[in-house]
Amino acid sequence: MTEGDEYLGEYASVYSIVKQTLPLLLICVILGLLAGVVLGAMESSLEALPGLLVLVPAILATRGNIFGAFGSRLGSALHQGLIRPELKRDNNLIHSIAAALVEGVIMSIFLATVAHYVILMLERESIGIIPLIAISLIAAVVSGIVLTVFIIVLAFAGYKRGIDPDNITGPIATTVGDLLAMIALFMAAEVILGVI
Repeated sequence: MTEGDEYLGEYASVYSIVKQTLPLLLICVILGLLAGVVLGAMESSLEALPGLLVLVPAILATRGNIFGAFGSRLGSALHQGLIRPELKRDNNLIHSIAAALVEGVIMSIFLATVAHYVILMLERESIGIIPLIAISLIAAVVSGIVLTVFIIVLAFAGYKRGIDPDNITGPIATTVGDLLAMIALFMAAEVILGVI
């Protein structure tokens, strides 16, 4: 047994990993289907806001990437004792939260800008760069804040119960992130439709 095996102990066994992740993965499947239902409900918004559909897969992937990494950083910090599983002011936690939210804002602006120009290069109609950026930003901020809180609570609660946060934050970050991003996109699209 190596030093790493001793450190991880029960966390490293196949049984432990499957026991911790399988129920969560089943829940994630259901939440993923709900994200699809939200996308289906957005049909009229997608028709009324040309170009919005191009943003959907990119926003979902970005949300999962950013907050999957956030969950991993959180799990590593908990294992290393850099963050305690308490809802108290902690500079390491604050910096990690800020990084995830700032990355979300930067990427949402980038995605909307690229989406707008790709749509134009394909000679398709676009609602314009400003509405696309507004929708993308609103969705990023709303889903990012909710997802941040959710991941922190999940990681802390799991860690306190002996569950490896790395086993649970990744699937949750991607699946709940998809659902929250779809809901936030839908809300943002409705807001922009009301303004345009």
